Amino acid sequence: MTMIASGDLAQSYLLKSNTARLKGTLDRLTKEFAEGRVSDVGATLNGDLTRLTAVSRARGMTEGYLSAGREAAAHSAAMQLALQSIAGTTGPMVGKLLTASQLSTDDNVELTGVDARGRLDSVLATMNAASGGRSLFAGQAIDQPAVADAATILTALNAALVGATTAEDAMQRISDWFDDPAGYVAVAYLGDVPLTPVAVSATDRVWMGVTAEDQAFRNMLKGMSAAALLDDPASPLPPVILKDLARLSAEALIAGNDDMTLLAAKLGISEGRIDAATSRAAVDLLAQEMEQSDLVKSDPERLALELEAVQTNLESLYAITARLSRMSLTDFLR
Repeated sequence: MTMIASGDLAQSYLLKSNTARLKGTLDRLTKEFAEGRVSDVGATLNGDLTRLTAVSRARGMTEGYLSAGREAAAHSAAMQLALQSIAGTTGPMVGKLLTASQLSTDDNVELTGVDARGRLDSVLATMNAASGGRSLFAGQAIDQPAVADAATILTALNAALVGATTAEDAMQRISDWFDDPAGYVAVAYLGDVPLTPVAVSATDRVWMGVTAEDQAFRNMLKGMSAAALLDDPASPLPPVILKDLARLSAEALIAGNDDMTLLAAKLGISEGRIDAATSRAAVDLLAQEMEQSDLVKSDPERLALELEAVQTNLESLYAITARLSRMSLTDFLR
């Protein structure tokens, strides 16, 4: 029988090739064991990636909805805090205005006006608040303030009040200015159209369209602005009507605060829907992650057996290599 022998160079190449192959297999098995997932997904699924692709796509969409829901929740929570702050600022003014309207001294009316002016500044500052770099009440104009300052509003109102001789006439003109598109919206509102409903799931679109242009804000500002005019040096109103104006501004503020409460309640409904959708998305995402993991996870028992086999082969190969490296001509001739 003919014997085919390999030379030293061929043997060396063969040993190195086998060593590299076994080391590569060892690295792959070790990585799969550590990460808990197979390295060759296609081979594991026999080339059928349909289910894995569908799960990955669904997971990506769920993560997107979950992110949108969390962002919407943070934005709506910031708006609620702002609305609460405004209520805490305007609420105490009602009693002060009613008290001032019943006192005989003009000083009390003026002091109430001073207080109202400071509170109006505070309210407008809150309306210009931002969360995460986004203006809360400016609609789609998220990078700019929602309203002008108190001086701008009061200056425009004073111009509209020229010629008013009764508190009722003055209050009506103030109300008309806030309701006229050429008044508050054109002069004082700096925002844009409301935000479009936010998609927090495949089926849920949540209203987040609170802006400083909303009628509730305007009604509240009617009372606050009228109260601030009680001590405005530029006001054209005769002093004799200021006590009656204090009473009317209190009544307007009561109605405006009620509207603001309804606005907060409407926003609260959206918050509830966001929370529900976010909770569902979190559950769906967990299920999708588990399903995806099941498709690509490695088998630790199989890996342990394969690792042991590779280790044994490597040890045998190292032993053969060591023995061949020590072999002399005398050993070969034996």
